[in-house]
Amino acid sequence: MASRFDPFGIVALTEQTIRAGVKIANWGERQFYRILRSRMEATLPPERALSEAALRTVESLDTKMRRLLDRAIEQSTSASRNELFHMIVDQLVPDEARIIGALSDGSASPLLNVYARTRTGLVGEVVLENMSLIAKTANLALPGLTPMYVSHLLSLGLVESGPEDSSMKDEYEILAADIAVLQAIKKASRGPIPARVEKYTLRLSGLGLELWAAANGPRGEA
Repeated sequence: MASRFDPFGIVALTEQTIRAGVKIANWGERQFYRILRSRMEATLPPERALSEAALRTVESLDTKMRRLLDRAIEQSTSASRNELFHMIVDQLVPDEARIIGALSDGSASPLLNVYARTRTGLVGEVVLENMSLIAKTANLALPGLTPMYVSHLLSLGLVESGPEDSSMKDEYEILAADIAVLQAIKKASRGPIPARVEKYTLRLSGLGLELWAAANGPRGEA
């Protein structure tokens, strides 16, 4: 407001201008430090970034572990077993379920690995692993993924491999004629030295049999 000492309100206008300038300066300073902080965080050493992420993960894992331990106090053996089976089944795809079903009667299926040869004729790296005739027996939708399916089931402990079964000679010959096996043998051979082919059998493990029995019980262990 103008006064007799400042008829044009110059002083008041100047004060408003100064306050506005201070606000703008403060805002600009905050923006500067925000950008500077973001750039500094972006250039933090990977070790520090990993340690901070690891700390958050540890906190989360600690909470989960305590929750599991609290549940374990009251959970019965059958409930624990049923929860385990549910967890395992959630990790399966339909083709893997078909493999389990095909082996659920206790039968075995031919299984083989193909290994490359080194220059000296010794056994080298694996070229084809866990190829099985179960792809045909179980009528898999994606037979080309049989090695991956079998490897996954092995890692879950639902199937197991055993020694070659001489009574399955014809089945091994059929498996050896599979295009994927033939290609692997050709790739793994070195000149006149043929690839090394190791034969095994594939069958459900004890855990796999228990899972199948539980899933096909009176109520499917719901």
